[in-house]
Amino acid sequence: MLIQMKNWEHREKLNNGIADFLASLETRKAYYPGSFELYQQFTDAHLKARQMGNPKEGHLPWTFIPDIDAANEDDICFKREPFISLYSETAIDADTVVEFIDKAVEVANEKVWGTLVATIAVHPDSLKDPLVAAAIDQAIANLRYGSIVINYWGAMAYYMVTTPWGGYPDTDIYDVQSGIGFVNNTLMFDRPQKSVVYARFDTPRDPTLPMFRITISILFRPRAITSAQP
Repeated sequence: MLIQMKNWEHREKLNNGIADFLASLETRKAYYPGSFELYQQFTDAHLKARQMGNPKEGHLPWTFIPDIDAANEDDICFKREPFISLYSETAIDADTVVEFIDKAVEVANEKVWGTLVATIAVHPDSLKDPLVAAAIDQAIANLRYGSIVINYWGAMAYYMVTTPWGGYPDTDIYDVQSGIGFVNNTLMFDRPQKSVVYARFDTPRDPTLPMFRITISILFRPRAITSAQP
């Protein structure tokens, strides 16, 4: 789920750019059990979903569902984790960037299903505003996710291995969501709350990403901060 500021002037440009990039990629095998049935549920609920690519047998098209109503908590995009080649976008009203950040955290915590990882994209020029910088720091503290990754793919918190990886520790067996407990955690924190990974606002040449499949160099140095509950 991509959360944007509704009146941001580049919102549609970003949406279209992501969709165009996905359209340029080969489709992927839908390996997860029940993928086709789940895909049907999402597309039945959103008949205007954008489908891209020419899927082969056993594959699903890349699919984008834009402009989800943030007030509709019953939308399947808020209630189910796709785990397929599908993503959605919602936008919220805000008069300032700081207000948007606060509201986006609320939506992510209260409406979006799952607690595994959240990604924040923020330009360094934006962080020169002390109010925005403070709001980002507060967002990192308030997001109830097991990993927070700034300016990079969320799975980097897993690939680093040293950082604990798992759902935020506020669930139980009656509402497991993204799971209970952590893997990795080579520093062996007893009760980790979340891992925080920072990266440059840049386009790293990362061999795990589809646009750089050949290169073997990664041009950034992430640093991890792990909080432990007392």
